[in-house]
Amino acid sequence: MLGGSVGAALRYLVGVLCLHWRWTSLPWGTLLVNLIGCFLLGMLMGLGEKNTHFNPGLYLMLTVGLCGAFTTFSTFTADAFRMMNNGQWLMPMLYVCVSIVAGFLLFYVGRTLIGH
Repeated sequence: MLGGSVGAALRYLVGVLCLHWRWTSLPWGTLLVNLIGCFLLGMLMGLGEKNTHFNPGLYLMLTVGLCGAFTTFSTFTADAFRMMNNGQWLMPMLYVCVSIVAGFLLFYVGRTLIGH
């Protein structure tokens, strides 16, 4: 819960700091938290895999809590990477494509149902 609170607050802070970067329509704050979150989760997972003495509670607080609240894109990326690490190639590519395309379509359908 503590990690989630910190992650959500950091996400908001990055978004506020990026408000002045509106010289393009690109959502800089979202892009930045997604990229930082992927990098951070990759480092934490690597650290957790190498260091057997990593406190499990701290590991969960930082990965699930902090990174999970900062961005779910980092978790999405880690899941796809984990499948690729297990020697699978088709499933992670399918997972990525379905997640993006279906997510976009479902967002559109949900928004349309509300009447916008």
